[in-house]
Amino acid sequence: MFLSSGLESLGQLLVAILMFVVVVALCYFTTHFIAGYQKKRLSVGNFAVVDTMKIANNKFLAIVKAGKDNYYLIGVGKDEITFIDKLDKDDISFKSDSGSGIPGKNPDFDRFKQMFMKYAGRGKDKTDD
Repeated sequence: MFLSSGLESLGQLLVAILMFVVVVALCYFTTHFIAGYQKKRLSVGNFAVVDTMKIANNKFLAIVKAGKDNYYLIGVGKDEITFIDKLDKDDISFKSDSGSGIPGKNPDFDRFKQMFMKYAGRGKDKTDD
C-alpha cells in the first residue's frame, strides 16, 4: 500500500547523504571562521603566546612575548598564573616551519598527506626515484 519503490528509496538515501555532507561542510567552515577570528583577535596588541607545553592536567608552561623583545616563562594552572623567569631572545629556539596563519596550510598535515599518498600508491616520494 504505502511502500515506496526501490528508486524512491534510493532517492531518499541520496538526499539524506547530501544533507549530511552539507551539514558537515557547514560545521567545518564555521569552525575555521571562528578559529581565524579568534586568532586575529588574540594576536592584536602587545602580547603573544610564543609556545606552550602541557605538563599535567590543567597545567602547562607558556612562553609569552610582551612588547618588542621581552619574553617570559610562566606557569598556568586552573586557577593561577605564576611568573617563573624572564628569558632572553637568544635562549629561545623558534620553529622555522610553524604555521603561517593561512588556514589549510598546516605543515604537519602536508607531511602526513605526503606519507599517505606514498603508501596509498597514488604518489611517489622524491627519494623513491
